[in-house]
Amino acid sequence: MNPAASETRHRFDVRDIVLMALLSAVGGVLSTYIGYLGNLVNRLFGVPFGAGQLISGLHIVWPLLARALIGRFGAGTLTGLTKGVVELFTGGTHGVVILLVSAVEGLFVDLGLGVTRRRNLVVTMLAGALASAANVLVFQAVYFSGVAASFLALMIGAAFVSGGVFGGYLAWDIERVLVASRLIRPTDSVAPSGRRLVGWRHAATLAVILGFLAGGVYFYLKVYDPFPTPGAATIAGAVEAPYEFVYSEWKAKERTVRTELRGSVTYVPPADYTGVPLSLILARAAPSDDASTVRFVASDGYEASLPLSELASGSDVLLTLDGEELRLVAPGYDGAYWVEQVVRIAVE
Repeated sequence: MNPAASETRHRFDVRDIVLMALLSAVGGVLSTYIGYLGNLVNRLFGVPFGAGQLISGLHIVWPLLARALIGRFGAGTLTGLTKGVVELFTGGTHGVVILLVSAVEGLFVDLGLGVTRRRNLVVTMLAGALASAANVLVFQAVYFSGVAASFLALMIGAAFVSGGVFGGYLAWDIERVLVASRLIRPTDSVAPSGRRLVGWRHAATLAVILGFLAGGVYFYLKVYDPFPTPGAATIAGAVEAPYEFVYSEWKAKERTVRTELRGSVTYVPPADYTGVPLSLILARAAPSDDASTVRFVASDGYEASLPLSELASGSDVLLTLDGEELRLVAPGYDGAYWVEQVVRIAVE
């Protein structure tokens, strides 16, 4: 064997780099949408967080595909890290921590698929399960210091199962669809390229992909606001005078409260927060007599609701300015109600 050729085998060529870039871009952009789906699952189960881990495996599809289609160690880690960079700069809510989370996910993908040269469905699902569970452990180290061990175990278990099903199995089947349809040339560890694409064998995967893409289109067109007006939010719903709240116009109404953030996933010691009382903001909108709830919606679709009666009675709940973004400060409420990046306040 030519030594130069042997050395080249261990390098990523242009095709590999382009493939990793494409998968990272798609995965990074869709991560915000997956986070939105996770919030919907949490609301379905009536918990502030945790249940969304049931679909966390969707984050693992991209590094799994890259590692499987390229067939070289490091493809998963590089794809995961690049995916994290894309997510960070396209409105991800986790900040720079997402770089560490995504890189660790990709590393576990590389390690899992690297245990054997001839992959199979079980190995792929196990790699996806371990990678998905790893993201919970990273978040545990950064955020979840106050979570009960039993609840943390449930989160890890949900992520493990999701990583195997939505990550491992989905990536495995998508890989075969791409190879069988001649869109991607196979690596040595993939089934022979002469195998034809048989639609009914991949019906579940195709249904998931179509549903996922349709939901993504709806999310980005109807829910997600990637470029919100700095320091502003719309006040609408069951009110007589809907308007756009602009923080700079309410500076004279500011007040300061000292409170702590005591949430299910994190704790912030008592600190001073300066903002505009919600009672004043809502009073200008003049809620209708039959309104009972105020819903706070973030730019990424996350939302939380509080009773109108408590907000209108002069409580200490404030709308503060955090950089150029509005944030709800809700003394006495769980941290899940401290909505960040508020863009809409709906009275219902």
